[in-house]
Amino acid sequence: MEYVTSVLGYEDFSGLTRFISIAIITVCLAILNYSGLEIVGNASIIVCILAMSPFVILTIVGIPKVVPSRWLQMPEEPDDALFDDDFQTSSGPLPLLTLGGILWRPYLNNLFWNLNSFDSAGCFAGETSDVHTTYPRGIFIGLIMSVLSYVIPVLIAVGATDYEQADWEDGHLGTVAVDIGGKWLGMWTIFAAAISNLALFEAEMSSDAFQLMGMAERGILPKIFSTRSKHGTPTAGICFNTMVIIAFSCADFGQLLELLNSVYAISLLLEYAAFVKLRLYNKEMHRPYRIPVPDWAAPLVVLPPTLGVLLIFALSNWFVYIFCAGALLFGFVVFKLSELCKRKGWLEFETKQSNFKYDVAPVGSPRLTNGDTEYHDDDEAEIPDSSSSSNSSGSDEEDDEAETQPRNEDKTPMKIV
Repeated sequence: MEYVTSVLGYEDFSGLTRFISIAIITVCLAILNYSGLEIVGNASIIVCILAMSPFVILTIVGIPKVVPSRWLQMPEEPDDALFDDDFQTSSGPLPLLTLGGILWRPYLNNLFWNLNSFDSAGCFAGETSDVHTTYPRGIFIGLIMSVLSYVIPVLIAVGATDYEQADWEDGHLGTVAVDIGGKWLGMWTIFAAAISNLALFEAEMSSDAFQLMGMAERGILPKIFSTRSKHGTPTAGICFNTMVIIAFSCADFGQLLELLNSVYAISLLLEYAAFVKLRLYNKEMHRPYRIPVPDWAAPLVVLPPTLGVLLIFALSNWFVYIFCAGALLFGFVVFKLSELCKRKGWLEFETKQSNFKYDVAPVGSPRLTNGDTEYHDDDEAEIPDSSSSSNSSGSDEEDDEAETQPRNEDKTPMKIV
């Protein structure tokens, strides 16, 4: 909405008009998301081409105008007047860190927000054919494209123009594009930035909805969240996410960015801990893709991002700590309410088979589509048999073997969630 209003020349777009406009856009995009992953995926490819093309042209046209010495210019002192509220500049356990004339907390939060959510693609594992090859290939290509799409245009924009730091506000890249390539390129850049936000919305909406569906299939959330539409999309998850987004649309974007970064950072720490534990204690578990490092090196893989997450927390203000505490308390309350509803029978929950030691599907495993089970190839996934481990008083080696050996006579397909 900020991009649209800037193009149309609305200087004061707030209040009820802003809320209703964002709500309408949110509902329309949610309906598109409801139509199916294939539509969302194809639309994202088209948006990617449209969004990347002006920056490719900006790079080609701007290279002859680049002055490399501008890349090394540093501001003389930090300018907190760039921020229109005290939220992003208020102190926390540590004072607002400045080094080299840079306000590091807003900078790191923006960097973290723009380069995260690669893990969200894991929510589509159950909808992906040949996940053992498709998933890592997509992640690697996406990583390279993300880094290049940020670094190269920014280097060109900074090197080919002579703006002050204070001039770099929301939408300023469109002004830079006008200076480098003309008004047509500036309008194209603003249009590309706007529609890329739409693609981001669709991708995030899909991943969040499928994550809720997976939690419901594991019996963590009520069974209603596992309901699929005729298009194979999680109906309840999409509706729930839409309501949450509309409710939060009243908040300031800068504040939302830092607050949501904090709870996302907590989820990353949990994912890193789970990765290390699975590599150290479930070494023989079949994995569709295995990071090519020794098991003992698993903690070293997650050490750099863990330190980065802790740095973001250390630089956060007290509002972020209060928000994180409230989010964790809310999650604890929801979990306890879920357990109470299970015991009292107030809500219906999915029940898992008791012999599942872990729900990980091997290559050639089933893929859920529109509620039905399809197979990636002719091989069927087999459920591990843990019954022998419960009846055996043997050694640890026998227990491990019972957990990992498939039961040949049971051909019940495992769900991917």
